[in-house]
Amino acid sequence: MLFLGVYDGFDEHFLLWNPSTRESTVLRRPEYLNRCSTYGIRYDVTSDDYKILKIDGNVLDKSIMPYEILELKSGSWRNIGKHPDGRIVMSSLWDPVMYPLAFVHGAFHWLSAYQYMTRSSYGCYVVSFTVSNEVYGEIPVLERMCYVSNSGTDQLGISELGGMICFHSTHIHQGGCTFKLWVMKDYGVKESWTELLTIKETGLSSIRPKYMFVNGEVLLSCGRPLQYGTVFRTSTGPFGLSPQRYDTYQEGFAYTESLISPKLLT
Repeated sequence: MLFLGVYDGFDEHFLLWNPSTRESTVLRRPEYLNRCSTYGIRYDVTSDDYKILKIDGNVLDKSIMPYEILELKSGSWRNIGKHPDGRIVMSSLWDPVMYPLAFVHGAFHWLSAYQYMTRSSYGCYVVSFTVSNEVYGEIPVLERMCYVSNSGTDQLGISELGGMICFHSTHIHQGGCTFKLWVMKDYGVKESWTELLTIKETGLSSIRPKYMFVNGEVLLSCGRPLQYGTVFRTSTGPFGLSPQRYDTYQEGFAYTESLISPKLLT
């Protein structure tokens, strides 16, 4: 079940879509719309309902951009309040594209910074938000994972791989790209962060892990500096799969098939 935002040139519309059955239904829009928002959808077993979480990143006036949650049975969005310390969500400032929130151990996860600092000096941590009781939490990261160099461009992100939280960084300097991927093998244990792989390439940017195969290989989507379009490769090497057009941004996501009708959930 996928949550989609569709922009028609005048307004933004939100849909719940099942790609397996090709059924969709229109959802009510959040009270506050912001292009720096990102979303996550998940089933909550305690309430037997689907919940969609919306968070806002890099907004100067935090007082008017609340985080919101939509329960499909109620059909309306409600304000849940930001993380208690109000730290800055790291989204479009470091990564120009909004991606779904990572979901592991019954909670959504995203990356946040301690405060506005220079690009060469800041701290970060992982925010968690448990779906069932709607409680915030924090997961620490290793200091070297959040290091940003004095030169080049750095992009940091959080994803899910094989049921684990993963942290990834892409450093771009003089046409070269260094990508690092860490996974948290024991959920919530700082010392269990393990560097899984390092890739050095040229002509790539915005590398994100998409899927982990049973043999441990990781499928990656990769952008190209100053270009639209996405190329896909595995952690062991490229295999030549790329889009036919580069005038629009294209992405891909792994999903599990189901026969659930989105029309019956609202």
